Amino acid sequence: MTISLKNYTQLILSLPVSDQAFTIKASNWQNELSDFHFQEIFNGSENICLSRKDVHDTNDIELFILKTILWGYPKGMRGKNFENIYRNLNALSQILNVSDRAFLKTDDLYELQNKLHKIEGLGLSTYSKLLYFRDFKFDGVPALILDERLIRVFKNNVFEEFDSLAKISQYNCVKLYNAYLHIMSELSKQYKVSGEQIEQFLFIFGNHLKPSKGV
Repeated sequence: MTISLKNYTQLILSLPVSDQAFTIKASNWQNELSDFHFQEIFNGSENICLSRKDVHDTNDIELFILKTILWGYPKGMRGKNFENIYRNLNALSQILNVSDRAFLKTDDLYELQNKLHKIEGLGLSTYSKLLYFRDFKFDGVPALILDERLIRVFKNNVFEEFDSLAKISQYNCVKLYNAYLHIMSELSKQYKVSGEQIEQFLFIFGNHLKPSKGV
């Protein structure tokens, strides 16, 4: 039985999106980062707590990319994904550091995705975080995070509003990313909440709800 997102709009509206934070141990990243980047991020601390706001407010493009990754993967990335991304940090910085990123078109999204997929180790789960925190918009629709956790929610067909994404998978999620953004945009208008609030709600509660039956 599917659930309606409408039933949870008050909860969604109350979520402290900007405050969502993760603790990152310095020891997990010391051997992954250059001495300079390690010092800039951890500044001698054994661990740091990064919130969405901390990441969003980071102006230096290289530190922004690294903080986004640390926020998304506090215990480290799989295999050599980070090593490969880090090796291409300059190229990734150039792709993301565009001045008109709030006024792009859908075609620009597809072009961006093509460029991003050329960077080894960088998948949708990671670059959607980068686009989201960097405030990219495509035809006025804000970029949002789409990671494995949300994909599982959609595959499990938990919410009726996302029925059209029930066949999403790791193999077709890149092609469906734009559709996901538009669905989230429409729902945010319909329920008078933000797209990022819906995304956070799905991340936290998406696969952990069982509506109570009426007596």
